Amino acid sequence: MKKFFLASVILFILASVFFVVNISPPSRTPASTTFVINQGDGLTTIARRLQKNHLIKQRHIFILYSYLLGLNRSLQTGSFRLSPSLSARQIINQLSQGGSHDFWFKIQEGWRVEEIATHFPAQITFTSSDFLLAVSDKEGYIFPDSYLIPPDHTLDQLLDLISKNFEKKLSQAKQNYTTGLDDFQTLILASLLEREAKSSQDRRLVAGILLNRLDINMALQVDATAQYARDSQLPPQKYWQTPSSADLKINSSYNTYQNRGLPPTPICNPSLDSLTAAFHPTDSDYLYYLTGTDGQMYYAQTFEAHQQNIRNHLR
Repeated sequence: MKKFFLASVILFILASVFFVVNISPPSRTPASTTFVINQGDGLTTIARRLQKNHLIKQRHIFILYSYLLGLNRSLQTGSFRLSPSLSARQIINQLSQGGSHDFWFKIQEGWRVEEIATHFPAQITFTSSDFLLAVSDKEGYIFPDSYLIPPDHTLDQLLDLISKNFEKKLSQAKQNYTTGLDDFQTLILASLLEREAKSSQDRRLVAGILLNRLDINMALQVDATAQYARDSQLPPQKYWQTPSSADLKINSSYNTYQNRGLPPTPICNPSLDSLTAAFHPTDSDYLYYLTGTDGQMYYAQTFEAHQQNIRNHLR
């Protein structure tokens, strides 16, 4: 009986130590991070994400502690500034008091500014017309990403946030770059790659092909530029539809079937992957490429081989 009692005491002490250790702060790092609880997130989901973000030590202990404090049903939606230097109790108390209701603004890769304007969240405080007027000369610079926006954010504050993100990603993409193009020309090239190829490998190959064409003053003949020219003249219900033979003849400085060289400005807002590919193209002897009906890309060095690819993969 005494042994059983002693074992129970030891077990209780060990469990208590384990509990206390796991409700203590994960580290002394004071730096805070934004943690978002979405509508419908349950305690288990919240605890798992807190542990994944190194804001708590042990999610099961966090869940148990929430029950012991009677706050397991009190965690609120919103965004919170949390630090790994907070204890589990401090985090539970903070999450139960409600956070700010910032919202996510997602910009898809390859959208042109008009598409971005039609996808504003309902909480935004300015109009799509305001946005389009402010970014009329910023095509290519509206970096695709998810932005957490406070409800009272102004248009200038949003654009400043996007601009800082763009500069950061541009610097990341151009490390040890190998082309002779300047940043603006490379941004234009990246916008073409965004619409013309999907994988990193294909984007780098297409970047090299377009640079090969520029080197010999050959027309780029990029379908996406004809799409951009067409949709700029008459805004469609849906952008980037397959161009017709008539679209390839549109009289526009953006139509690279009718004009040699790069278009005058970017035609969309490219991703980091496309920016990286534009700064780091793959060297090859290819001058031609196409996307087959199977979704794969095919390359050729000569026009005759390109025609064979058309017969094999487009018909």
